[in-house]
Amino acid sequence: MITYGQYSKNTPQKIFILIAQIIILWVAYMILFKGWGDSFLTWLNIPPTSGNHLRRSLLMTINILLFISYLGTILVFVRRKITWAEALNLPVAFAIYYLGFALLGYNKPQDVNWIDWLGVALVIIGLSMHFISELQRHQFKKDPRNKGHLLTTGLWSLSRHINYFSDMVWVIGFALVTRNWWSLLIIMYLFVFFYFFNIPVQEKYLSQKYAQEFEQYCKRTKKFIPFIL
Repeated sequence: MITYGQYSKNTPQKIFILIAQIIILWVAYMILFKGWGDSFLTWLNIPPTSGNHLRRSLLMTINILLFISYLGTILVFVRRKITWAEALNLPVAFAIYYLGFALLGYNKPQDVNWIDWLGVALVIIGLSMHFISELQRHQFKKDPRNKGHLLTTGLWSLSRHINYFSDMVWVIGFALVTRNWWSLLIIMYLFVFFYFFNIPVQEKYLSQKYAQEFEQYCKRTKKFIPFIL
């Protein structure tokens, strides 16, 4: 359960998230470079193929970028209370990306080309958007003049949940680098989770807290995908 309007240092939860993500990152490395992926396919009775080494390196690099970006967000920008249920669920969610995309892409033999570099570009754009949106929110809340008001400027003028949209951007980019159609399932999972679960919960909280200000915000700003949805 995600809590809004409650604040805490969350030190034990943050330490747990850090350790869990390091373990998951290590498993991804073992999948990509130490034969764990081949062992998994053999267990499924699927003959392994020789994957492209550069692709594996790109997948691992993206994992490291995600780790740095989102750990930084949690440690620096997140001031609301993180429940233990959320702290336990967050590493599971990131395991889907770290390990899922590693398993789907590590054995793809295609040469790296413009599709993969487009994916890398989308990852960088998505992570940058997420960082900037969180920085803008952090700076907005630090200003005492904004107390009791809703952030509707900057990237938040493009989407009421620009942070979630930015996640969709980097996930799509990550999926492209795997060169595996099954990656669409992860994209669909994230869209459904955001649009039908996370966003409604947050919208309910915002409508109760900011009332008319949020109503006006909804009239001029799309919920999720800028200018579209």
